[in-house]
Order: sequence, then C-alpha cells, then structure tokens
Amino acid sequence: MASKQEHTDRSNGFTLIELALVIVILGVLAAFALPRFASLSSDARLAALDSLAGTMKSTIGIVRSKAYAQGLSPAASNPGGTRQTGYVIETEAGRSEVDWRNLCPESQAEAEDSLTMLDYISVHASDSSLQTSVDNRYTRVGFSLPSASNPGQGCYVEYDSFGHPECTVTQVISEC
Repeated sequence: MASKQEHTDRSNGFTLIELALVIVILGVLAAFALPRFASLSSDARLAALDSLAGTMKSTIGIVRSKAYAQGLSPAASNPGGTRQTGYVIETEAGRSEVDWRNLCPESQAEAEDSLTMLDYISVHASDSSLQTSVDNRYTRVGFSLPSASNPGQGCYVEYDSFGHPECTVTQVISEC
C-alpha cells in the first residue's frame, strides 16, 4: 500500500521539462502577438486622424454653404482691417468670421465670438489625449505636433484657413 501512495504523490505536479516547454510556447506566441498589438495603436491613431480630418472637411462645407446662403462671395483683395465684420456668419456654434479669399472658417477668428476650428469640431484644448495648436491661420490637432526644430513631422491634422483658392486639411502621419 505504501508504494501505491508514493506513486500517487509523484503524479500531482509538472516536471521541469513540461514547465520549460510551456514557457517556450508562450514566448513564441508573444513574439508573434506583440507586434500585432503594437500596430493596433498606430492604426487607432490613424483612424482618429481620419475622423478629425473628416470632421474639419464637413465643417468647412457647412460654413461655406452658410456664407454663400448669406450672400457672401470671395473677394479679389483684402477688404481691410483685422476685424472684417462684413465676413461674419451665423452658425449653430455662434457668430464667426470667414476668410475673404475662400469663405472658409478662420482657424481663429478676430471678429465676433472669436470661434476657433476647435469649437466647430468639439475638441477642447484641455483634452489630455490630444495636443492642439491654434493661431489665426492654422489649427493643428493630433498626438504629436511639429516643433520649431522639426517642422512637418508628427502625427496630426493641420487645417490651413488661408489657402487660396481653397482652405486645406492635411494629415501628417510620419510619427504615428
């Protein structure tokens, strides 16, 4: 009876070879799975930029349509002054200035409510998941914005409201 008890105790655990084999198999699986998960992060960033760019383009279309509906048309030259009150339209977001060259919403308006493109697309500068930069001409939103020493590099969407004849939305994905 003692030999039967002894045999039962030895069969309750894993051998060192079995444990090593399981660790090797898990290592091989991890080597193939980790790169796949790493690319998901990049894919998610690219999808977010696509969404931001699409939202900006829709905003441009809506604002330009409202400007035309209010009787505005592009001017051949600057009508003068920093507050171009003749180029202000009413939108759901508030009263906003459009650029005289192309009737696109200014990146940051000087007249009326001083709306920015961020106001139109509902991105808040305090959002910790995105970096933002807004001036009178450009709005940049993304995951890494260009620096003065590294212009044109990053992972962001850039809106140029002064483009002539059209404003532009450009995706920069060199560091996504």
